[in-house]
Amino acid sequence: MDFFILYDGIEWENLFPITFTRPVSEIRLGIFTLRERWEKYMGGKAVILTQPYLSKKYSFGISRNNVFRNILLINSSFIPNEELIQILFKLKENEAIVCNNKIVAFRESYFSYSDASEASLIIKKKKKYKKVYPLNKIVYIQYPWDLFIHNEIVLKQDFFSFFKKKKSCSILGNNQILLKEKIFLEEEIVAENIVLNANTGPIYLGKGVQIMEGSMIRGPVAICQKATLNMGTKVYGSTTIGPFCKVGGEIRNSILFSYSNKAHDGFLGNTILGEWCNLGAGTNISNLRNDYSKVTVWNYKKKDFYPIDVQFFGMIMGDHSKSAINTPFNTATIVGVNANIFGYGFPPRYISSFSFGGIQNKKLILFRKVCETAEIMMKRRNVHFSFLDKEILEYLYINRLEKKE
Repeated sequence: MDFFILYDGIEWENLFPITFTRPVSEIRLGIFTLRERWEKYMGGKAVILTQPYLSKKYSFGISRNNVFRNILLINSSFIPNEELIQILFKLKENEAIVCNNKIVAFRESYFSYSDASEASLIIKKKKKYKKVYPLNKIVYIQYPWDLFIHNEIVLKQDFFSFFKKKKSCSILGNNQILLKEKIFLEEEIVAENIVLNANTGPIYLGKGVQIMEGSMIRGPVAICQKATLNMGTKVYGSTTIGPFCKVGGEIRNSILFSYSNKAHDGFLGNTILGEWCNLGAGTNISNLRNDYSKVTVWNYKKKDFYPIDVQFFGMIMGDHSKSAINTPFNTATIVGVNANIFGYGFPPRYISSFSFGGIQNKKLILFRKVCETAEIMMKRRNVHFSFLDKEILEYLYINRLEKKE
């Protein structure tokens, strides 16, 4: 299959703050981003249909004037599995796949890539398909916390679907390896005096990963390309460390997107960090209330906290946000994009985008300073702060969806 379309459904808005700066398809879960996984299963290139202000960066060379015929459209929030892929390849024009009354995918005879909302409009207009294939079970990402809830399932699926039959590279050094057959190593890994324990789940180490002395990894875990684990790092299961991240301390059931840092001691559990985040030394995140009850979490639409059926919940942090040393985050904290958090005591459990300070003094960061900080941080990692990056942040700054809080 040459091309297929991954579109953002209504879930995009429910996945704030992670999706403020990206389409749903660019979320990392398990070993890959959602787009990367779909392209591996489908054997073709994904065309991304998302919000207009995100389209320039994430069009991947596809012109918005493109017209597609007999094209497959897939809701990015559904995670592919073997059953779904088999149905997709036999899907014919005006047929759809549905799970729990939600459209997973459908095939159209004609589709224009000129309107970012067109996929949703087609779904609303179409009341009948020639044939509908029901799907009984599939991982569905509707809210940000679904990422750490489902990470173990997807990580194991990724490992056994794409790496079990491939030949792993060898690891040099004096290391303790438990259940070698469930460990896959890419090239150029540097490790000495570490423990890899795959008895509880598979372990994937990407190309160029560096793991320093005394580090312990207990699967299922994915450490992606050129990530670094500092000395004595403890990584528990259901965790994904994205490409070029630097981590230390204790991490459990969390996902770090690319280029984010938690390089020092401190606990991180049931947490999602976007790209270019930095947690200061001694930052700790509570993932369980003292009374062991279910949490309440900030809702961007309602502008208020509401209860959810989740007990273990650390923090969801948007791209480019940062915390000062010894910052303590309360259970179920939501942090927007480009927040700079410091000060005494616990910060609020909801921190809006582009805010500066803590509970006692919160201001709006100047946009000039937003760009300066992003440019400095990215340059340190040999990444250019592009005009498209700036445009996305500027759009969010001017049209902050939280400003009516």
